[in-house]
Amino acid sequence: MWQSSSHTSPAVGFLESEPDEPDTPGATVSTMRFEGQVWFDFSTPAVWMFYRFVTALAAEGHDVSLEWVPLPSRDEHRAMATFLAIEDAGDRGRFLHALLGLVHLEHAEPGSREAIDRAIDAAGVDVAHDRLAGAEALLEGFRQEADALGVGAVPTLYRHGPVTTISLNGAALLGDLERRARLLLDVAADDGVWGLVKP
Repeated sequence: MWQSSSHTSPAVGFLESEPDEPDTPGATVSTMRFEGQVWFDFSTPAVWMFYRFVTALAAEGHDVSLEWVPLPSRDEHRAMATFLAIEDAGDRGRFLHALLGLVHLEHAEPGSREAIDRAIDAAGVDVAHDRLAGAEALLEGFRQEADALGVGAVPTLYRHGPVTTISLNGAALLGDLERRARLLLDVAADDGVWGLVKP
C-alpha cells in the first residue's frame, strides 16, 4: 500500500488474475487496483477514516498502491519532515500507521516530539537525521505543488486532472468495499462531477 515519493501520475484500473478455483475453467477473478497520490495530514479525522478504508480494502486482497504526500502545515511540520526523511517506503508506511494510530486512538499531538518518537519506536524504523534537512526543502515543494493542483483539504486523491477531496463516514467500512472504492475512482475520473455532498 506504500510507494516512494515519485511524482508520476498513476493510472487506475483493474487487473485480471488467474482464477482461484481450478474447477471453473476460463473464469477470471477481477482484482481492483486502487492507486494514486493521497494528500494527507496526521490530525484530520477524515484522513484516519480514509486510511482505515484503504487498509480494509487491501486486507480483502485488492491492490492498494497509494503514494502518501503530506500537505504541509505548521502544526505538523516536524512529523511530516520525519515521514519524508524515512527512506524505505515500507518503513514510511509503518510510521504513518503508527502516528495516525497515536493521534486518533490515543489523542496524541502529531507535532509533538514525544508522539513522533513513539511512532518511530512502534514502527521500528530509523530516521537519518541528515535527511531531515532535505525533507524540509521537499515540504516547501509540496506546498507549491498542492497550491498548483488545488489541494485545499485532506484527504485528497490525485491521479490526473482535477483533485478529489474524499470524506467518508463509519459506514464506509461496512458492506461492499470494492464497490465503494470503484465508485470513488469513478467520481475521481469523471471531470463532470465536482462534488457530491450528503448532509
